[in-house]
Amino acid sequence: MFTPPLEEEREERRRRWKVLLVTGVGFALLVGSVLYWSSRHTRSESGGAAGAALTGFVSTGSPEFEAYRRFVTVENQEATQAQNLIGQKQVVVYGVLANRGARTLTGVQVRAVVYDMENRPVAERVAFPIPRRRPSLGPNESMVIQVNVDNVPPKAELARFEIVVEGLRFQ
Repeated sequence: MFTPPLEEEREERRRRWKVLLVTGVGFALLVGSVLYWSSRHTRSESGGAAGAALTGFVSTGSPEFEAYRRFVTVENQEATQAQNLIGQKQVVVYGVLANRGARTLTGVQVRAVVYDMENRPVAERVAFPIPRRRPSLGPNESMVIQVNVDNVPPKAELARFEIVVEGLRFQ
């Protein structure tokens, strides 16, 4: 036959539910704070670094940039396409940044652009390999660079990509 639970058993069930509820809320707060921190960290790398790193840069259109631009190239460009952990399409573009001129570079701004089948740009990302990955790039030096383009539309059919040098800072 059915016997009603004792008061002690009711208290034990309530205690278990409270522990479960507190654990669930704590876990949700932990996951939320990690996601918030990671999105804030990503924004500060792309936006914050751009604002800070632009100090002293010469860019497209300036006579100094245009005179030295031919000496700074991104060679052997390649790309891979994948999905990140949350299912978004991501393109990682690689290349060799080379300084063939006589001046030391203390800053380089590049833009990676991904194009669709109709040759329209569908996603892009600005990066600062110098000084972010290395403090400077001397004359006749080169380095491998990588730009993660993670804002690619999910249905975009990708045809080509390129990394373009957009800004320079000299020693």
